[in-house]
Amino acid sequence: MHRAFALVTPLVLSTVVACQAPVAEQPHRAPAPVAPPAAPTALGVPVEERVTIPIESAKGPGDGEPADRSCDARLSCQGESCCKKLLVPGGSYRDEIAGSVAVEAFYLDKYELTVGRVRAWVKAGRPVPADGAVLGYDSGKRPVLWQKAFKVQSESKLKGWERYDTWQLDEDDLPKNFLDWYTAAAVCSFAGGRLPTDAEWRYAAVGGDEDRAFPWGAEEQTPERAVYNCLGDGDKSCSIHDILPVGSRPLGAGRWGHMDLAGSMFEWTLDAGGPGETVNRGGGFCYIGGMDRRAKHVRTKDNARHDAPSVVSHMVGARCAFDAPSDSPAVAAR
Repeated sequence: MHRAFALVTPLVLSTVVACQAPVAEQPHRAPAPVAPPAAPTALGVPVEERVTIPIESAKGPGDGEPADRSCDARLSCQGESCCKKLLVPGGSYRDEIAGSVAVEAFYLDKYELTVGRVRAWVKAGRPVPADGAVLGYDSGKRPVLWQKAFKVQSESKLKGWERYDTWQLDEDDLPKNFLDWYTAAAVCSFAGGRLPTDAEWRYAAVGGDEDRAFPWGAEEQTPERAVYNCLGDGDKSCSIHDILPVGSRPLGAGRWGHMDLAGSMFEWTLDAGGPGETVNRGGGFCYIGGMDRRAKHVRTKDNARHDAPSVVSHMVGARCAFDAPSDSPAVAAR
């Protein structure tokens, strides 16, 4: 099925000092045509110090769910594997600019990438795809290739701003933040998958042809449905305790059961948003539809950041996608 790239509505953002990280934030602007991510800035360690792995998408036992090297029996999220993957049947969604956007069936992690899964990647030697390996195909069906110049984060670089750094807490079921695009892509490759395309991510967020304003439906976001506006711990002040374990808001589940598509962390996608930019979506734990509580709410699929792939932020993490077998449902059931 053909997948068209949908242009992104730019957001106008204000500032909240309490949630502002000491990293360089890129300006939000309308994207140029999709292109492979630009070469990274000096981040991480030399390529020769890293292990190379092939791209794989092995089948898991029993139910056809893809296997995953980033999880073992100890990594539990909400009483099940942190690597649980849910099938997203093929179909289409409506974009205001591109019109009908078709998406093939794929698997998508139920939960965001956790600290525990990233630690498994580090323990394995921080493996990366082989030079020239196809990471996946973007929303315009163009291949996105791994380049040997890409540098993933070293273990020390995985530690972010202490005020909001989930890595330091040693809680495996927290979403991993301060994750750049290169590292997110490498972790998903290690897991046997890839980053979702921008079209796939938006399709899952709106529930396909149901065109939901939010993953759960038309109802406005509340603290019972999403982790946002620094309300995770019930206190209006911002702190690391506002970042909750993945899946803590089951009332916010999407059409196919995916958690935290709105709030918690913005999530990297495979697509570039313009020269030197990649796209991440969904809203962070500090906000969903704007930088502060006075801002207007924004539909989840339109809530995006356009950042250089080397940018790290307290509000940016990832979620992995996996190719579905050819006999998967072609169209989402109503």
